[in-house]
Amino acid sequence: MLRSRRSGLAGPVGWTEVAGLLWHAAGIQDRAPSGRAGIPVERRASPSAGGLHPIHLVCINGDGDGRVRLYDAHDHAFHVLDVDHEDVSAKNAAVVGEILGASRGCTLRLVADVGKVEAAYENPESLVLRDAGCVVAVLCLCAEWLGLTACPLGFLGDELLAALDFPGPRFRALGAVQITAPVDPSGP
Repeated sequence: MLRSRRSGLAGPVGWTEVAGLLWHAAGIQDRAPSGRAGIPVERRASPSAGGLHPIHLVCINGDGDGRVRLYDAHDHAFHVLDVDHEDVSAKNAAVVGEILGASRGCTLRLVADVGKVEAAYENPESLVLRDAGCVVAVLCLCAEWLGLTACPLGFLGDELLAALDFPGPRFRALGAVQITAPVDPSGP
């Protein structure tokens, strides 16, 4: 799997495939009520400073129903965000299209709760960047394992935070991963 993993962009991906990926890559495996600074801690596939897991995953599926969702790792569920879905999807598609030449698939945008890490550590900026890197790596490896394609995107994405209703400076955008399904070679 490690030798075959490559960034790529392929065909449309449905919410069921995205949910399966997030279950393995970002779902909570265990939790404790109190850890560093009295904040609850979690164990997931990706490591995180103090087990705080401050990275939220906003899912914008250009192949879906046009509704922007937030992945809830506690309940393994998607929550539809109260945002201008058309505006957010169009802005996301434009940025993804600039980088990849196309915007098909589902963009998983990483949004860090810097305030959560700041409550437990000094200099939280480097820790949330490390956490985001771990999440990107695990997403890409899990996507390969599940037969999906994953491509880390070369932007942070702060320009979309206000439209997603994540207020700064508490929240910071820390990149994205584009997820697609393989193209069926026997297809149309």
